[in-house]
Amino acid sequence: MKKENEFLLSKEEKQILDAILSLEMYPSANEEEVDEETILGDRLISTLGNIWKRGRLIHSEPTWLHEWQKPFELLQAKDLVQKDNPNAANLTYTFTTLGRSQAKQVRQERIGNRFSDILVRSEESKAYSSFCQQVFGKDLSQANMMDMEQLDKLLKVLNLSSRHRVLDLACGIGRIAEYISDVTHAHVLGIDLAAAAIKRAQERTLEKKDRIEFQVGDINDLPLDLVDVDTVIGIAVLHYIDDLDKAISHIKKILPPTGQMAFFTFQYRTETDPPEILLPENTRLGKILKNNDLKFQTWDFTTKEIEIRQKQLQVGKELMGDFQMEGNKDLCEDRIEECETDLPRLETGTKRRYLYHVRL
Repeated sequence: MKKENEFLLSKEEKQILDAILSLEMYPSANEEEVDEETILGDRLISTLGNIWKRGRLIHSEPTWLHEWQKPFELLQAKDLVQKDNPNAANLTYTFTTLGRSQAKQVRQERIGNRFSDILVRSEESKAYSSFCQQVFGKDLSQANMMDMEQLDKLLKVLNLSSRHRVLDLACGIGRIAEYISDVTHAHVLGIDLAAAAIKRAQERTLEKKDRIEFQVGDINDLPLDLVDVDTVIGIAVLHYIDDLDKAISHIKKILPPTGQMAFFTFQYRTETDPPEILLPENTRLGKILKNNDLKFQTWDFTTKEIEIRQKQLQVGKELMGDFQMEGNKDLCEDRIEECETDLPRLETGTKRRYLYHVRL
């Protein structure tokens, strides 16, 4: 029986596993994957052609595209990938049990490395510091819509003190977690897949380690031994959780009877969704909380997000030259692209932003 840590995978093998898992998790076609054989909106299966397309989408220029046969054969020889319907025209590649486990590790590594690069460069960037100060009211290296008005509301709702122990899910570079601990004196544990960002946070808060901790951790695989945690927060993170129902149930088990949760999250409405899906009790999170017998209170920050997006668009364009001089043009372009994508949704009423507070 092979153990997971026995495998030394090549870059090509990792990219293939990552692409197959991406198709499994997100089977809807992306615009960049559409051709004469694929209609936008069709569910993609893991044929060789679709694996190629998804590989190009998530890895830009995968190293295996032109020499694909050998890495596929190696993955099969290692019993990580198998062929389904080998004699059919739509031959697909699927995971073995061990292969899916390996693919999840590969995906975590890719996501962690990607966010580490963005988060560390953002904290080092003077242009990004100025951007955060102007848009959010304080530079906390925000990678989300957390301005000081919302952060102050969060702290008022949680009513934290030195007796509280807080778990911050997907804390990134940890500046918001550090601020929360500095202001409230609560013990805060931040976890994130971005290993380099976590290391940076640990080094920055070394003198505060009696009340602030940072660990590399996966929000999709939280341990059950976090017995000291009484408060769990998540800021723009729930859309990264694969099985939110399972995660909320898990958090409920971690917390004591007096525990609490707080999440900043959003809800979109597509053309086929009823308008009621935007009501706080009918959002994805709202329904899951009700399914877990959890009562909650909400605050609508949609108007605030519109204001922030508009300001972000303006400030981003003003600071583009500063970002470009640092070699961080992409950081500014990402912020601008977010605004151009989200503002129409917000202004036409097809997206809402909420703060949810749950008290057990």
